[in-house]
Amino acid sequence: MGKADIGSKRLLETEAETWICWLLADPSLQVKDTLSGEFQFVLRQNDVLLRVQGKDEPFLVLAESQLHFDPTMPCRMRAYAALAEEKYAQPVYPVVFYWLPSPGRQELVDHYHSEFMGLVAHQDFRVVPVWEIDAQEVLNKEIVALVPFIPLMRGADEKAIQEGVSLLRKRDMGEEAEVVMALFASFVMSPEEVCRIVRWNMTVLRESPWYREIVQEGLQKGLEQGLQQGLQQGLQQGLLEGQREAILHLLRTRFDLSKTAADEVGRQLRAIEDQGLLRALVVEAAQAQNLKDFLATLNGQK
Repeated sequence: MGKADIGSKRLLETEAETWICWLLADPSLQVKDTLSGEFQFVLRQNDVLLRVQGKDEPFLVLAESQLHFDPTMPCRMRAYAALAEEKYAQPVYPVVFYWLPSPGRQELVDHYHSEFMGLVAHQDFRVVPVWEIDAQEVLNKEIVALVPFIPLMRGADEKAIQEGVSLLRKRDMGEEAEVVMALFASFVMSPEEVCRIVRWNMTVLRESPWYREIVQEGLQKGLEQGLQQGLQQGLQQGLLEGQREAILHLLRTRFDLSKTAADEVGRQLRAIEDQGLLRALVVEAAQAQNLKDFLATLNGQK
């Protein structure tokens, strides 16, 4: 199979007309062109730009995909929408998909607004929190581009995930789409359940760029925090701090960790100076069926 190398951009470009008609509640819309490849001077790898034929006039749909809420998104969407409108001389409908809720349940901002010296700049954009989408609706309407993310949706259970896998295979979406589904299923189910339903194991999941992005986000945040404490403390301490932050990041994402619980786990992790042990706990944080199981492992290994 090779490495699982599929992301939200490729998925959102697959049968895009289905999800656009669903999102805008207009079955008459038709996707005429995928423009992402022509717009690489401004778009990032996970952006999608599509030309859509509406009832009255053509317009552009600019879709951005993010794992978690990003506070820089409003400014970026303002820039992307303006540049797309300038290049193609057509109105732009910007939309952001957030796949996972952020720790602390941050408010999802849906606009950019700036006032400076009496001048006002404003840009609205659509925000789609995937965890608020009804899983059964996606299955019933066969919105194939969103099927791999069903485990994150409202009302998702083992039956819905099984139906999603069947739909992906019926539409010949390939093994990679199933890897994405398996990864996100591992956030809400045990690895054994995921293997039984989706036919993948954690070794394959860890090859997924989505898995690496989740872990790397935590590692990078922790590494930056560690290095900010001063170069005199050394790179080793920064790496240790990165591993600790990766563990907390995974636990917050998977189990909606409260601040009190996060503070307590963080206190215990700071007492661990063994890089190998912390590395093992990163894997356990990604695989544990629930927080109780992770804490049992943490307390048993200290």
